[in-house]
Amino acid sequence: MIKLESKEFKKIAHLVKSHDELSVFSVISGENPGEIYVNNIDNPTATLIQTSECNLIAGSPNDEVFNSEVSSELDFWDQLVPDFCEWMEKIPTIHKNHFIRKYKRRHYVLSSDRFVDCDATLKEGYILEKVDTSFLRENSFENSEGVLEWAENWGDDESFKKYGTGYLIRNDKVIVSWSLSDCSFEKTIAIGIHTDERYRKNGFGKIAAAATIRECFTKGYEKIDWLCVDSNKGSRAIAENLGFKYNNHYYSFTSYPPIENLKDLSESEWHEWGEYLENASKTEECLMEDCLFAYTKSNDVEKTINILITMNQKNMPKNYLKFNNYITSLQTKGMCSNFTKKAWIDFLNENIDCND
Repeated sequence: MIKLESKEFKKIAHLVKSHDELSVFSVISGENPGEIYVNNIDNPTATLIQTSECNLIAGSPNDEVFNSEVSSELDFWDQLVPDFCEWMEKIPTIHKNHFIRKYKRRHYVLSSDRFVDCDATLKEGYILEKVDTSFLRENSFENSEGVLEWAENWGDDESFKKYGTGYLIRNDKVIVSWSLSDCSFEKTIAIGIHTDERYRKNGFGKIAAAATIRECFTKGYEKIDWLCVDSNKGSRAIAENLGFKYNNHYYSFTSYPPIENLKDLSESEWHEWGEYLENASKTEECLMEDCLFAYTKSNDVEKTINILITMNQKNMPKNYLKFNNYITSLQTKGMCSNFTKKAWIDFLNENIDCND
């Protein structure tokens, strides 16, 4: 596997068939930082493209030498996007985590003539501001680190100001919601949103996203991409309310449940992930903790207790007091109702003193 120099990136452009991950084209064109690996420097037929948004594998899936080296450039927890369907069966065999699973993502597109602006008024005490990275570094706002990390995906402040943009909503010292551009290529730019869990369901995400969209069109972009996990109903609703048109779905592979919000999955879906991860953890023990959290979110006390016992036997003990505090925090979100029952209370009382 050979790492290309940035001046050589364009030689693999013809290998990429899908057009869902705009960051891939941003990296190839040099607008965003990233790394590209190939099987042959003179005549590449397979490539791994690493961006701030994804890892995408493209080209021929039949170069076994290249495939055997892919895992050396990926972390166990890294997601991986197949450029086309022939890569689907290959990914679990070439990834460090052979139990990595595919999940569905949605691709929305917005043109200026379809944009439905948001005329909502912010509550008293909340202000909408354009993201100024220098200002954020000079002030101590809660969540500023998350905003800055997103902006830094452009490589530096100058690139973010030139090609990108973003808006945030602040309540005194707390940034409650923000929408930033991820990457751009030619006349298309991709954006996303994030809202602090404590401030969701107040319309903040839609207001911030609308401001970012207006700025993107003002900068001369003609299309805006919006990508989200298929299960994220909130993100889908905001996109559709702002005029984004559903374009298509595509698949990515993940080592852990693909969510953007805790309630993106139902209890039965969390349970199915728990079963999958429990089986996988027999080979990959590092997946046992994810299995534990999946069963907990599925509201299955018996399975949670069994996994905790198994983890203790494998010298992977949990701090029961901290874990119960985590369950309490989930209960404030309407989850884990069964963890108020006798079976859990008795188990907790029996183990909390000897493990904490």
